[in-house]
Amino acid sequence: MTPLDLSVDVDADSTRISLRGELDVSSSPMLRDLIVRLVSEGRNHLALDCDGLAFVDSTGLGVFVGARARALAANGSVALENVRPALARLLNVTGMTGLFDTTQVTAA
Repeated sequence: MTPLDLSVDVDADSTRISLRGELDVSSSPMLRDLIVRLVSEGRNHLALDCDGLAFVDSTGLGVFVGARARALAANGSVALENVRPALARLLNVTGMTGLFDTTQVTAA
């Protein structure tokens, strides 16, 4: 199990949260709490950099959907950036692909 590490980069227009490790039932509350705090502070345009994610379970997907709902309620948005193939497949299989603006990691 790889613990989840979060780093936040704030600029004038958006907030980037870089995710590293595993986003699962034990680590999801940490990301959810961060997103709730950021949106409550008026940071409603979020970019989640998924390049460092090694694993995402259904609880992690729920945090993505909850983040989208919170951001939209505040006239904001959530983008998933640097989505690796395994996460892209998971989003596709669960029907969530259309919920997010995404950029995918391209093969080298």
